[in-house]
Amino acid sequence: MKKTNVCIKLIAAILVVAMTAVFFVGCNKSDAVVMSFEKDGTTYTITESELSLFLKAKKEEIFKNLLKTTSADTATFWGTESTEKGKTNEQYYMDITLEQLQSALVEKYLFDSLGLNLTTDTKAAIRKAELAVGGKGAFKQYYGYKATDYYNIYEPMLQRSNKLLEELTKDGAMLNATAEDIDKYYTENFVGYQYIVIDLKNKVVRDEEGNRVVTTKKDAEGKEVEGDSYKTEKLTDAEKTEKQNLAKSILDELAKEGGKSFEELIKEFSDEYYSVEYSEGWFLEKDAQLVNKTVNDKVKDLEIGQHTAEAIEDGDKRYIVKRVDLKAKVYEQNDENKYKDLFKDFDKAVEFDMYENYVKGFYGEIKKEDSIISTYTMKDTFLSRDVDRYYRDILYYYYGIS
Repeated sequence: MKKTNVCIKLIAAILVVAMTAVFFVGCNKSDAVVMSFEKDGTTYTITESELSLFLKAKKEEIFKNLLKTTSADTATFWGTESTEKGKTNEQYYMDITLEQLQSALVEKYLFDSLGLNLTTDTKAAIRKAELAVGGKGAFKQYYGYKATDYYNIYEPMLQRSNKLLEELTKDGAMLNATAEDIDKYYTENFVGYQYIVIDLKNKVVRDEEGNRVVTTKKDAEGKEVEGDSYKTEKLTDAEKTEKQNLAKSILDELAKEGGKSFEELIKEFSDEYYSVEYSEGWFLEKDAQLVNKTVNDKVKDLEIGQHTAEAIEDGDKRYIVKRVDLKAKVYEQNDENKYKDLFKDFDKAVEFDMYENYVKGFYGEIKKEDSIISTYTMKDTFLSRDVDRYYRDILYYYYGIS
């Protein structure tokens, strides 16, 4: 399991909302209004041309977030069932995009109603960035829109969205999270698991005192990545044979009356750093993924106190997982809390959730032209294969993906 913290998620979430505030222009589409929102005597709109270009930008973002190159942009991908059961990738991402477009309308109104403005320094920085990428005409062959659209429309809206979030969540503002708000978000949106990982090809190296040796985490190509891991070495053939029965032995021990606890078995047998270091429980949001999709699909219906009846097989790994109750206030930032780094800036994430829900509260007032919107699909939205050149190096540098 890759070590992350809520701060990383928050940054990504802010970027997503910022994307909703982009009103692109300049493509060869009609100016028909596809969404409108009237408030305080002013009507805010999104036109068909804005929708078209927004979809292009969103599609490129999707593949970056999935750490995929655009070679995955196929009918098969868009027709595959998404992580949200019952929806294809096409339906899932289109629904998200249309939700974000609704947020865009609301954010325009909120920004105006609060009388907010971008600073001169911010505007100057945006102009400098546009010149640095090659001026107004850059990007078009890759994205289907120009740099001038990005830096004159998208980037200012990103800054406005961030400023709006800051304004509504500052001390004393209407969305400033209280201790009660933070605890409620945690108890309503998080789940806890203990898990044991059995590696059938490798064993964890231990020091003279029997403690696991910690090392920097590396990817499949040996490149260092964020997080910690245990140093491992290959099993001998005899050790491999012996370890084949370890999962069954652990499950038999759990079934015994008065047998060892799940936590004791984690500390004794697990080959995975985070399962051992956080043996009391690993706490994550309900819609987040535990280890990987294979494991997640097998454990999402577990009740508190229940463990998997059989080991989950995934390649050369075996997983035994138990659902546990939430440990109280693991998000607190104090030196006694071993979870604190995993929940850095958790209060900001809660405030962002409050902000999102506040914006969604205006959705019912938005009018949509479904007859036009329904003619668009993510699958048929333009995205040049050449765009991969812009982020292939980033994928390799940060994630070891070539």
